[in-house]
Amino acid sequence: MDFEDFLEPEVGVAAAVVAVVASPQVRKVVRRGAVLGLAGALMAGDAITSFARGISRGATQAANGAAPRKDNASDGSSDANTVDATSVTEEPADAQTEGAQI
Repeated sequence: MDFEDFLEPEVGVAAAVVAVVASPQVRKVVRRGAVLGLAGALMAGDAITSFARGISRGATQAANGAAPRKDNASDGSSDANTVDATSVTEEPADAQTEGAQI
């Protein structure tokens, strides 16, 4: 290349961009930005995973708490003097079907 080629605007701009990108200060800023960006992405991923696990645990606990319990008195093997705790806390069948129809 001749010296006159370096005086063209396109070549001058390209040379300036290469000089800036190759400078140690710019490389340091780009490297630091990449490291901090990756750290931020990892932290965001951890937060999303933690939130999803909490939702999953809550749904599992709600499902376990709302699951119908087996009534031991229906098999005829329970004593007439014992009271089953699940039968005391359950709503009557009429109340359950009324809520479902709304």
